[in-house]
Amino acid sequence: MSQSYHVKRMSEIAILVSLAIVIQVIMQPFFTMPQGGSVTVAMLPLVILAYRHGLVSGIASGLIFGLLNWILSGMPQWGWWSFIVDYQLAFGAFGLSAIVFALNRNSMVVFLSGVVFAGLLRFLAHYLSGLLLFGEFAPEGVHPAWYSFTYNISYMGPTIVLSVIIGAFIWQRMKAILTDNLLNEDLF
Repeated sequence: MSQSYHVKRMSEIAILVSLAIVIQVIMQPFFTMPQGGSVTVAMLPLVILAYRHGLVSGIASGLIFGLLNWILSGMPQWGWWSFIVDYQLAFGAFGLSAIVFALNRNSMVVFLSGVVFAGLLRFLAHYLSGLLLFGEFAPEGVHPAWYSFTYNISYMGPTIVLSVIIGAFIWQRMKAILTDNLLNEDLF
């Protein structure tokens, strides 16, 4: 790969991670949960990165976004485990959507399946964190597993649905860019 390709890829990663941060900051005040989590479509730029540049760039972009999101959230002190699971694992998992995209690079259904897959992986990370760290917030008589599920699905469900709707809109208007082979030399 040429140096020009690397510069384009790094520039695109910087721009789309920045876009994800801007989306997160703009949307966060509209629906934020007490112990964290909000309805946002910030995952879309990160999923697009995984779609265009593959697994490694997708995971790296998610990790960068997770770190920046943690900093912009005031660096919550829930402990190192929360930082790893809620910020690094949850957002780094967006890069795994590249595995879904390997099925068919020119299909809107596959693209949207990758969006759902990324959202479900993020939900799973937050669910695990809620189960292990935030079970103490469960009301008396409510099992921590059920509390974590209902707490996290209350914002991740709408996040996934909204991301799929906007993802379909983006696919229709940006198909040529999303499937541009100039930057898609290696998926993995």
